[in-house]
Amino acid sequence: MDEPSRRTGRIIARHQSKLLAGLFRSIDPEKRLIVLEIGPALPETVEFFSRYRCRLHFLDLYSEPFLRDRDTGMSEKELRHEFEKQFDFPEGTQIDICLFGDFLSFLDDRALRAFNSALRPRIYNGTRAHGFGVHHLAVKLEHHQYGIIDSDNLSIRSRHADRMPYHPHSQVEMADMLNCFAFARGLLLPSGKLEMMLMQISDIYERDVQTSLKRLLTLAEPLIIVVIALLITVIILSVVFMILDTNDLAF
Repeated sequence: MDEPSRRTGRIIARHQSKLLAGLFRSIDPEKRLIVLEIGPALPETVEFFSRYRCRLHFLDLYSEPFLRDRDTGMSEKELRHEFEKQFDFPEGTQIDICLFGDFLSFLDDRALRAFNSALRPRIYNGTRAHGFGVHHLAVKLEHHQYGIIDSDNLSIRSRHADRMPYHPHSQVEMADMLNCFAFARGLLLPSGKLEMMLMQISDIYERDVQTSLKRLLTLAEPLIIVVIALLITVIILSVVFMILDTNDLAF
């Protein structure tokens, strides 16, 4: 487990999240969690995850020169290679939980597609992610750090480093460029921010199929009951007619 960052400011606010708990509902208590956070190791986050068997990977990509200095004209392929170097985890590592904070809104289109391509091999059918975007492009995200106090509350700190260039994405754009995930739930906040819970794309399709089947069974349940009742009635009537036929032959 990585050490908490020493370069953090004080907590200036808390955010009560209705989505964060969804990251932890399907956790297998016998499985060791692999958690990726894009940001520094905040003490409350480290404390929160200390109750789980887990390995935490903190990548403070906000401070990486290849992202902060965008005058280099790097291609998408070159950006992907830089992200892949950051994701140089032990072989076979599969991430269970990704914590993006507001990082995705500070990547331009090329960088977001490159981030998506580099991350894809590290996630699997079961990976969940949480982060913040914007509901519409006029909304300006503050330069914040987010920590986890508990499964319903996030801490908010001001980020002291120089601001990265701001590149907000609509939900449609985000879904297109971060297509290793799909939107599981989104919650519009009073500030205009969009809190997001994401799921690995094959996982959300499986969930949608299961939901559709449950709805279909719920709708079909009355019809199934009627059909069963009719079958029982037919069987009873058949037995009655057989008895009557037998009595007629006896006479």
